Amino acid sequence: MNKFTALLRKDIQISKNQLMIPLWIVAGFYLVILLISAISYFTGSFNLNLGNIQGSPSSDFLNYILNMALMGLPGMISLIFIIILTQSALNENIRNHSELFHRSQPVSIWYQSASKYLVGIAGNWVILSLIALFNFIVFAFIIASVDRFVISMAFLGTIQSLISFMKIGLIVGSLSFFVSAVFKDKAFLQGLAIIVGIQFLLIIINVIMQWHLPLPLSYLIKLINNSTPVGMKTILTNESLNIFIKETWMRILFNWKTLIQIAVSGLLFVVATIIYKNREIK
Repeated sequence: MNKFTALLRKDIQISKNQLMIPLWIVAGFYLVILLISAISYFTGSFNLNLGNIQGSPSSDFLNYILNMALMGLPGMISLIFIIILTQSALNENIRNHSELFHRSQPVSIWYQSASKYLVGIAGNWVILSLIALFNFIVFAFIIASVDRFVISMAFLGTIQSLISFMKIGLIVGSLSFFVSAVFKDKAFLQGLAIIVGIQFLLIIINVIMQWHLPLPLSYLIKLINNSTPVGMKTILTNESLNIFIKETWMRILFNWKTLIQIAVSGLLFVVATIIYKNREIK
């Protein structure tokens, strides 16, 4: 365990600059918003009063949906950096010509693989959680200044959106980690290109032969889609909002498909490590 902890610290040290980039991007975004707001305020064009809007939503709905939507940008950035880190996880040593050195160390290949996997995925989860906490605090002050802040609804919106992006990151990151064991450069794009190629080939075969072969890209999209909340078509009342929140919990977390997503992600990690372990060292 001490060896694994040391590996984890080393990989965090190596990847810390990339892990911190989402924080800087979000900080820059807030700075731009702050400057625009300051200019609007001093020029007298800043006027935000939700009470003057006819048919404005309830405070519960406002707190829930705005905090959920606020995680959209950080969540997408997190997914991008999960892919960036995991697609090079098992081929970085080859590009650095240090594969032989790392393989000769008295540390299990499984430890090395698990460390890179955790840093690439869970490391970004930690950063995303910090951003979510910061968003929650900042938006609490903003909402309180224009409307009633409902901490329970704001927290539910934030945590549901956070969990949704974490699950998507687990699936996408595991796939990216898997292809890093197969390809040496631009692993995710090459893996995605192969999946798309197989998708079109199977579509053609299904059309010509009148078969119903499963389509890999469609299954992958379905697997990811099961981690996302459903859209809202109308402004919800407090009663229907509570029902929607319960349905969202069932969709993104409390269902048997969550076990499938975890199992698929674990299988991709195991297969990637086996490929990496048995790969010829040059």
